[in-house]
Amino acid sequence: MAMRNDNVTRSQVEEAGFTVKDLLAIPLLKEARLITGDQGIHRAITQVNVVEHLDGNLSSWIRPGQFLMLTGSSLKDEPQRLHKLVSELMLNGAVALAFKTNLYNDEWSSDFMMNARLLGLPLIELPGEIVISELSNLIMERVLAQEISQYAELQNRIQSMTSLLMGGSGLYTYLDAMEDTLGNPVVVVRENDQPWMSRGLRSAEPTEIWPLLQSLAFRQVARGSSTGFMLVEKAYQIYVKQISTHKMKQAYLVLVQRNRDIQPLDALSLDRLASLTGLELANLEAVREIEGKYLEQFMQDWLSGKIVSEADWKLRAEVCGCMIPEGMPKCAFLVGLQASVTPENVRDIARRLRSERFNSVDTLLATAIGDQLAVVISIPPNLYGASDRDEAISQLMGKLLQELRTFVGDRELKLFVGKIIEREDRLQASWAQAKRAKQVAEVCRLPGEIVTYDRLGVYSLLYLIPSGDEREQFISRFMVPLQLADRKGGGRLLETLDMFFQCNGNIKLTSEKLFAHYNTVVYRLEKIQSILGISLDDPEERLQLQLTLKLGQITPSISG
Repeated sequence: MAMRNDNVTRSQVEEAGFTVKDLLAIPLLKEARLITGDQGIHRAITQVNVVEHLDGNLSSWIRPGQFLMLTGSSLKDEPQRLHKLVSELMLNGAVALAFKTNLYNDEWSSDFMMNARLLGLPLIELPGEIVISELSNLIMERVLAQEISQYAELQNRIQSMTSLLMGGSGLYTYLDAMEDTLGNPVVVVRENDQPWMSRGLRSAEPTEIWPLLQSLAFRQVARGSSTGFMLVEKAYQIYVKQISTHKMKQAYLVLVQRNRDIQPLDALSLDRLASLTGLELANLEAVREIEGKYLEQFMQDWLSGKIVSEADWKLRAEVCGCMIPEGMPKCAFLVGLQASVTPENVRDIARRLRSERFNSVDTLLATAIGDQLAVVISIPPNLYGASDRDEAISQLMGKLLQELRTFVGDRELKLFVGKIIEREDRLQASWAQAKRAKQVAEVCRLPGEIVTYDRLGVYSLLYLIPSGDEREQFISRFMVPLQLADRKGGGRLLETLDMFFQCNGNIKLTSEKLFAHYNTVVYRLEKIQSILGISLDDPEERLQLQLTLKLGQITPSISG
């Protein structure tokens, strides 16, 4: 649900402009009487219209914000129209209906009066001696004065935001300042990108704003008009303005009505600030393009161990704008993305991650290495030196995982983390451990959404066994005969044996997992024992079989 702040009512009235309440307070209308609809007196008057009859299609001549003054007797002479009249007036944006005393009839339809009260349409009885033209001129003078004041405020807002951008503060600082000015969060939504959000949404709990973020996807925002109000998630009203971009992805600037009602001046400000946002996006794109190439190459060389000297590391880091401070503990991890993600998608995610601000960590660098997303973070000294360091770092990674899931839009995303290193030249080892953690976790089906290298246990030892004749002979002793039998007879012996171990030797569960008959599984297990000359009841031989399967899965040349 949209969050509301009841303390902004007064400021909303002040920003609304020249309201019906202000009109009733002027000396010329001291004898006027508000008959009903008092909850609508805070609506702003932008125009005045003097009409003799409320005839025809009202939408063809009534404009939003009009204060209507009726001089004819249509309300008295056409009671059959009174029932629907209030709804028509409200639908077309009329803010109030006024008429002279001689036109008011105490016997007007009760439905008409009730509708006016329920929908908040002020009905005002004007003194009989008032001059309509004089009142009309007075209203327009007040409206014009208010518009001049608002245009001055608009100019101040534009100048302030322009100065901020010229100072090079960046897109997020710009959006935060825009939120402070407009009183509501602001979002930049761009094609094939995650949205850039101002502080009010970045600092909110992910569970609170998850439905809102989904509704702010580019496809949904682009379905509406290029400029105007939309309702999303049946709770949030947003105002959308298309950003003019040149040779860039299509983008929109969105004002989310979350703290208070969006005022006309806010919408007008957003219209004007959209062009500035487009310039900042273009600048951001250019900077990303240039710095990103240097940074990606630096990250790839760093992770692959090509940067060996401290002086070289410092120089390369400074040239590409690397913001990770030296001398702080660091670790590398691999982000487990969906299998359908392409290398181009990974590069795009890495570029956006480098420009994102995270609450859980101060510094984060990301790069694409093939189809893998590599991330390097610095560990705060207070966590690394804490007495319960492992628990503190585990909580840090958990918070970061939730932020990454929200940013990438993948709720199944996992992290595979290498060991923490204290020297920059050892990052290659941390990255290699992260890759091992991912491979072992997938091969051995390790549970958990964060898999650290330290959790691999015995599986990490399997990686330390060097390649050679003894290793291949050990794998071949148990695996090759079963592979040959599978190729000849198609008996799925290796698959059955692997599932048998996964089910802790439960034959019934194994048959259910394989969608095979119980007797079929028993036959395959007996055939395996016969081919290999072993007994599955022998714990030692079972252990050797399990190690063989894991080694074979880790060694593609053998398992294939």
